[in-house]
Amino acid sequence: MKFSYSLLLFLSLVGSNALAAGTPAGATNQPSDISTNVIEAKPPGLLFTNSVGMELLKVPGGFWAGKFEVTQKQYQDIMGSNPSEFIATNQPVEMVSWNNAVEFCKKLTAADLKKKLLPEGFYYTLPTEDEWLSLVGNATVEDAITSVKGALRSAPAVVGSTAPNNLGLCDVRGNVMEFCLGDETKPFRFLKGGSWKDFVEMNLRPDFHWWCKPDESANNFGIRCLLKGKP
Repeated sequence: MKFSYSLLLFLSLVGSNALAAGTPAGATNQPSDISTNVIEAKPPGLLFTNSVGMELLKVPGGFWAGKFEVTQKQYQDIMGSNPSEFIATNQPVEMVSWNNAVEFCKKLTAADLKKKLLPEGFYYTLPTEDEWLSLVGNATVEDAITSVKGALRSAPAVVGSTAPNNLGLCDVRGNVMEFCLGDETKPFRFLKGGSWKDFVEMNLRPDFHWWCKPDESANNFGIRCLLKGKP
């Protein structure tokens, strides 16, 4: 028993000394710290597809514009509901208000930042009137989803049913009207672009405004998002 005890004591001391000799001064036996550096998302390129499958194209002015109007699926993915009267996944969301449109942009921004798809400082928004006008390009009423010249329609069409304009954007004129930013101190908001149910050509002119209350919705009110970066 004495021999066994002495041998065990000897082995224990040798093991401790070997461990000490192989451990740098000040080091511990704890795992090395794991790097906490977070990879920053890169700014979008000329074409960007976000977390809900929305395609955005970089346009003159230094921002990105949705190639299509916001679809019902995209809206439901972010907001959790679909208020549209004419239910179809790839048709534009309608029966939305200006308040809904602004809230959608805020929630979409939060979703993409959380998933590290966008760098900090990037955000989705509605266009100003001047920005919306810059998106019209060479789009014509003849190529738009409207009810002019006796072609009365009963519902919107799937987004992208017509050819894109020279900027690569579809349905800037027609299909559903699109909310814009304006003077929020005023009691009314406005939309532009005309819609599937418009049969008066004046309503389809780029300079025409359709006025509404911030919480008002209709089955031809829709959304097109812009994406902007740091100033």
